[in-house]
Amino acid sequence: MNTQSPNGEFAGSVGLVTGAGRGIGFAIVDELLKYGACVSLLDISEETGNKAISELEIKYKSSSSRLLFIKCDVTNKIEFEDAFKKTIEKFGKINIVVNNAGIMTKYITSWELAIDLNYKAVVHGTILGLKYIENKIDRNSAVINVASIVGLSNSILPMYQSTKRAVIEFTKSIGCSFNTKAHENNVRVMAICPGPTFDGLDNNIDEKNSLEHEIQELITSGEETPNPNRVIIIQNSDYYKAAFLHVMKNGQSGDIWIAENKEPARLTHFYTQY
Repeated sequence: MNTQSPNGEFAGSVGLVTGAGRGIGFAIVDELLKYGACVSLLDISEETGNKAISELEIKYKSSSSRLLFIKCDVTNKIEFEDAFKKTIEKFGKINIVVNNAGIMTKYITSWELAIDLNYKAVVHGTILGLKYIENKIDRNSAVINVASIVGLSNSILPMYQSTKRAVIEFTKSIGCSFNTKAHENNVRVMAICPGPTFDGLDNNIDEKNSLEHEIQELITSGEETPNPNRVIIIQNSDYYKAAFLHVMKNGQSGDIWIAENKEPARLTHFYTQY
């Protein structure tokens, strides 16, 4: 199928996004469509996925030929790889893989699912991305792993923090210059760590303030000496969209980016001494 679109910096590109029926995943699909890409929208919920497709088809009136919904449990290895194959069958290729599906769990609730979904599925999605994305230098090709600022914090969320931190460390390592050269990987692998991102709260100040307070406690209460100046502000998905575009344009393999507090995306810096 001809995937060319007359407008947009992603015209002719094909994206595959997991956990794409709502939230950040839906926002990324929206942004890819806006800039001309074809997109496979993966979600475990058929109802959520079909609702998302309908909404996008109304918004982008001629987008039905550029959209594919695939019901997929990304913790199922066969289902996940089949989604890649179905995407290529429809659109002819894949350029961008966004591993977004995840679950936020408190304390050790659903700990096995947290590991399977937040970490193992991201690793598998990255491996599949490197397998199916054409191995060439291309600013419109990448694997983007969605982590979290919790993975960079000392929170009281042991499973969420540790799995998101694992995503960060995996992305740093597989994307480092040594591995890129040694394994001849030209496809960039990067991660974005969003702060709290919710849509629909801009007109509900009381709920927004209450949720910000709760999230601040979850993220900072594990610190021996919490930073009194740390600010945690809920942002809507438009800020993540801007970060995604910035990282696609400017990011290098192995980069870890932060997108929080309604601020422009910024690159993290890690120190190797211990």
